[in-house]
Amino acid sequence: MYQLIIAVLTFMIIPILIKFKVKLGYAILTTAIVLGVVSGIGMDSFFDAITGVFKSRSSQNTILIVTMVSILGGVMKHYGILDVIVDTMQKVIGSKRNIITIIPAMVGFLTIPGGAILSAPFVNRIGEEIELSPPRRAAINLVFRHLAMFILPFSTSIIIVPTILPNFSIPFLILLNSVFVAGIVIAGYLMFLKDIKLEKVEAKERTLKNVLKLFIYISPIYVCVIITGITGIPFYLSMFASLLIVYLLGDKKDFLKTMVRSINYKIVITVTSVLIMQSTIMKMSDMLEIFNNIFQASDNFFTTMFILLITSTFFGFMTGYKVAALAITLPLIAQLNVSYEMVHIYVYIATGCAFLGYFFSPLHLCQAFTVQIMGVSTLDLYKEYRFYAPILILILVVSATVFSIIL
Repeated sequence: MYQLIIAVLTFMIIPILIKFKVKLGYAILTTAIVLGVVSGIGMDSFFDAITGVFKSRSSQNTILIVTMVSILGGVMKHYGILDVIVDTMQKVIGSKRNIITIIPAMVGFLTIPGGAILSAPFVNRIGEEIELSPPRRAAINLVFRHLAMFILPFSTSIIIVPTILPNFSIPFLILLNSVFVAGIVIAGYLMFLKDIKLEKVEAKERTLKNVLKLFIYISPIYVCVIITGITGIPFYLSMFASLLIVYLLGDKKDFLKTMVRSINYKIVITVTSVLIMQSTIMKMSDMLEIFNNIFQASDNFFTTMFILLITSTFFGFMTGYKVAALAITLPLIAQLNVSYEMVHIYVYIATGCAFLGYFFSPLHLCQAFTVQIMGVSTLDLYKEYRFYAPILILILVVSATVFSIIL
């Protein structure tokens, strides 16, 4: 219980530091250090948590990918590639309301950490043109960026499930998830897009030439995904092909200097701090045991759903990582003696709750990057979410209850 109380109290340091204008990355790093010192895991264990971040291949990949993404986004902006994409999309699609949702949704298909860093500049520019407040722009970028992870079979949060539950059907889970995705889209539209007043614009230049132009200029975003998918080489290496395309499309002047200048060190510090925080929390075995004991006491659907809601949301929020929350809750579900359909419903609940905790966490990389790029405070973004968050919880609980009745 001590570790649980300390974890909750320590997390309160983040908004306090942010209120005093401390940069998000440094606020998270400071909180991680305080948590490591006072959590009772011991200094040796805390040191292992820190060094483990730099030794872990997964963490190394995350840091390198985020660095490369910041470079790619920087050079695409510097050489006007972003402007060409937005202008061409307006010719092909017409409605800026549609464009501002399509771009982050499209980037969502890139299964990379902190991918919102790529869509944020697009959304920021279009949001300025249609006079949206910065917090509203940030919310739109984040809401529509996180749709694909529920329906992509190769999404990390979906791939992990059959490794813990061997007789699990991924297509069945994706079918259930599609209901939650529909709820996210509808809620996102009603909360952030419905009241946007725009003149109706027809896509009068939807020519083959403009479609091909759009396809070519967005190629730096998707070529790296194709290369990694075919060859299996690390994503941060395949992104050099994306940089080569930008070089060929741009004016080539001072390209190497622009690449170096495009490295966003604040974002690199932020992702490293988040990884240290995650690693520290996963060392807090006493806190993990509390949730395990509570789960074992559940005896019916509503009790189990409530415990999953608390547990999965809590660890999603505390780690800012959906997979970390699932790594804790899925083994608990595996111990339940329930029907095939109920296992999938419980995983649906755990997945949705892990997403809720992760999505609204200050450690959420996409959120951390978006607020920095758009110059928005985390607290202002949370104010934008004040109605959206409870609506998502309601959608998840109601849909899960309906599934438990009809399946």
